[in-house]
Amino acid sequence: MTRFAFLLASSFFLMANAWPAGAGDTDPVDDADVRVERAGDHFTVDMVAHAPVDIGRAWVVLTAFERMAEFVPNLRLSEVVGRDEGVIRVRQAGRARYGPFSAQFDFMREFTLRPQREIRAHSVGGNVRRMDSVMILDEEGGGTRLHYHAEVEPAFWLPPLVGPAFVRHETAEQFSAMIREMLRAH
Repeated sequence: MTRFAFLLASSFFLMANAWPAGAGDTDPVDDADVRVERAGDHFTVDMVAHAPVDIGRAWVVLTAFERMAEFVPNLRLSEVVGRDEGVIRVRQAGRARYGPFSAQFDFMREFTLRPQREIRAHSVGGNVRRMDSVMILDEEGGGTRLHYHAEVEPAFWLPPLVGPAFVRHETAEQFSAMIREMLRAH
């Protein structure tokens, strides 16, 4: 079997057997709420979600960098390593999983905050070649609307047919965990 045929067959197997355990109607953000487009090794991610808490509560959780590993399932480490002129430098590490596929990550990001309105992040090291994201928070009847956009180019390989589903699932899982923490702490 050629390498290409093996990769193609492996990708189909992973897609057919990669439905995550525990996913379902109880997740605040479903995989279907996340749009992922792939161009080569580059991913564009867009998500809009509703958090049924006020902006202040949403903001506290979204910027709880020191505590994030306590409530985001794929993080084993999230630590602030520096603050300088309005920029917060955060190291995060963990393992992302989707069905039988997993990938370790360890990266440094710089966050620029516009309190209770916008969170911008830019990767500055680790096993991601490039990651830039922006989170916009808007008041919405009975809560906060979260608009998330990211441009990501990981330094690790993701199978061609599984990669977008993997990124979609990880994004939904992370934001579901954050919204659950907003509700728990509310």
